[in-house]
Amino acid sequence: MRTILFDFDGTVADTLPLIFTAFRSTFQQFHHRRYADEEIVAMFGPTETGILQAKIPPDQVEQALDHFFRVYAEGHRHVHNPAEIALMLDRLREAGIVMGIVTGKGRRSADISLQAWGLARYFDVVITGDDVSRPKPDPEGILSAMERLGARAEQTLYVGDSDADVLAGRAAALVTVGVDWLPVTQKAGRFQPEPDYLFTDPGAFADWVLG
Repeated sequence: MRTILFDFDGTVADTLPLIFTAFRSTFQQFHHRRYADEEIVAMFGPTETGILQAKIPPDQVEQALDHFFRVYAEGHRHVHNPAEIALMLDRLREAGIVMGIVTGKGRRSADISLQAWGLARYFDVVITGDDVSRPKPDPEGILSAMERLGARAEQTLYVGDSDADVLAGRAAALVTVGVDWLPVTQKAGRFQPEPDYLFTDPGAFADWVLG
């Protein structure tokens, strides 16, 4: 493999707890309802802006977004991404693997996490939910990333933690890798459909790629 495209939240960034906290705080203040983690995951697909627009009165959306991003950014000051993720990415980069991100999160939140945790340096392309008209499981974002990188399907993997990731990777004719190696993921358990490969340890994944 020459190219690896990753999902972001729950795959290379332990951001899902921060996302849940930020959404829960925002909904409590502007929607007056407390949502469980599973209910928030069920909203995933649109960007943060799209999710909040669907729940918050129009005249409060901008305030709600400011609140969300403030809470989300603040969380990065108290939580560090697992060291084994950086070690995996270091090994892949040193071996000459070209890497990119295809995520449903918006550009603003992606940039917060990429910069706060020093992850931006690993990726040659970052496609966010703001860059596509059709979110995963549609393959638009993956195909856009491949085009920008000049990547060929037979030499590219797509790696993610959700059913939508597997479906999007398959729709792009890629080998799919499901992961369950962070404390909180979207798919803690069986994938539907099953990915081509499943890993629960980032070091083992790097060993397999570089094998």
